[in-house]
Amino acid sequence: MKRSPREILDRSLMSLVGVLIFALGASVLLASDLGMDPYSAMNLGVSQLIGWQLGPYQLLLNLFILILVFFVDKRLIGVGTIFNMALVGFGIQFFSGVLGENFVTPDSLPFKIGLALIGLLVFTFGLSMYIVADVGISPYDAITPMILKLTHSSKYRFVRIIQDVTAMVIAVLVHGHFGLVTVIVAFGSGPFIIFWEQHVLTHIIKRIKTVA
Repeated sequence: MKRSPREILDRSLMSLVGVLIFALGASVLLASDLGMDPYSAMNLGVSQLIGWQLGPYQLLLNLFILILVFFVDKRLIGVGTIFNMALVGFGIQFFSGVLGENFVTPDSLPFKIGLALIGLLVFTFGLSMYIVADVGISPYDAITPMILKLTHSSKYRFVRIIQDVTAMVIAVLVHGHFGLVTVIVAFGSGPFIIFWEQHVLTHIIKRIKTVA
């Protein structure tokens, strides 16, 4: 069903807020020192290795992936793609600076675990919000659909696991922020995303459709 301009605007705003919450959650995970999501862990490690800040490096990498997406399957691109591409890296930089200046660095395992749990909840809520908004997926998330289209395969889960494991291996090799949380995000974030979608975000989407 075709969306009205109002619904597109509301969904775009929802995607933007979701991306910012996603970045905040990633920053909290970074502060916990127990690992980040695979893509952020990899990018943070590589950016530190080459002496770049995360924001510019991730933007450049995302731009490269976006060009590939454009030529392989431009239907995957939307305003949400641009939000994610441009804002996540810089958002993590910004929120990490705020957290570093205003909160105590966790110095005990229980404190780190508690912080990681909070970060995981915030991260998956933001991720679910941007997914449910359905106005474009991130360049990283577009990699698996591109591979499936090029290889004429339907094994999404298998290809996505390979993609995330590859990112984790690179994160380890470049001394990125890899840890238990990285594995949890890669293989166990699904139930969190489904929970947020069913109990919170579905109601927001219904409201958006009603107003539109």
